[in-house]
Amino acid sequence: MADDWPSYGTDENKEYRFRSISGKTLHFQVKAAHDAHVSFTSAGEETDPMLEIFIGGWEGAASAVRFKKGDTSDDLVKVDTPDILSEEEFREFWIAFDNDEVRVGKGGEWEPFMQCTIPEPFPITHYGYSTGWGAIGWWQFHEEKKFTTEDCLTYNFIPVYGNTFEFSVACNNDAHLALTSGPEETTPMYEVFLGGWENQHSAIRLNKGEDMIKTDTPDILCSDEERKFWISFKDGRIRVGYKDTDPFMEWTDPEPWKVTHIGYCTGWGATGKWRFEY
Repeated sequence: MADDWPSYGTDENKEYRFRSISGKTLHFQVKAAHDAHVSFTSAGEETDPMLEIFIGGWEGAASAVRFKKGDTSDDLVKVDTPDILSEEEFREFWIAFDNDEVRVGKGGEWEPFMQCTIPEPFPITHYGYSTGWGAIGWWQFHEEKKFTTEDCLTYNFIPVYGNTFEFSVACNNDAHLALTSGPEETTPMYEVFLGGWENQHSAIRLNKGEDMIKTDTPDILCSDEERKFWISFKDGRIRVGYKDTDPFMEWTDPEPWKVTHIGYCTGWGATGKWRFEY
């Protein structure tokens, strides 16, 4: 289950509020009449270069991706998106910026409505959010959602966008994740077991069958500390690592398929506290 999560207000001044980001996808929802703007930078301020994503700009009629900071001639892509925002209700979006491209989509839709190559790739460490041009906004960021799991080995599912996600978990043992093509157990399905076998081993399993790979990971989990991990799954190449390190577990599916959801659970005597950056 998910606990309550905070909202952040923005005014009409078109001034970015910056936050750090370590993953490759930003998942958020915003309530604004028009002009919800997001920037991606290499510091906690406007930088050169910088990516800007305009959702519901031009009085709500269009959306665009802009590189650096210039006039409309610098738009990498611009599309008509009438009524994409609302000042009455939150609308959900995701932005993925992996593999030297940026993709922008609506929550619950895995095909982006905007997509383009980043002309000069650069390290993205922060994102900024703002409203302007007469609009104010309220924002919620999914990375701040907190989830808890009981000792029941029953997966809870959330959508995932992009090809990678980061998460943290605090539990004694047996943090299990499923990668599926829907909000339920599917066939095919990848499972990632962290701290199984009494917190001594981790594994990747296919379709609830045999382990595709199993490795020694003594004391990888801890109930008193959030341990951070990442999982990527581009083209069926499943890679699992600690935050900011090379993978400690990897396996490639010769018949890859599209992952749209993450399942998470704990069991074998463990309960868990989770956060996802996806």
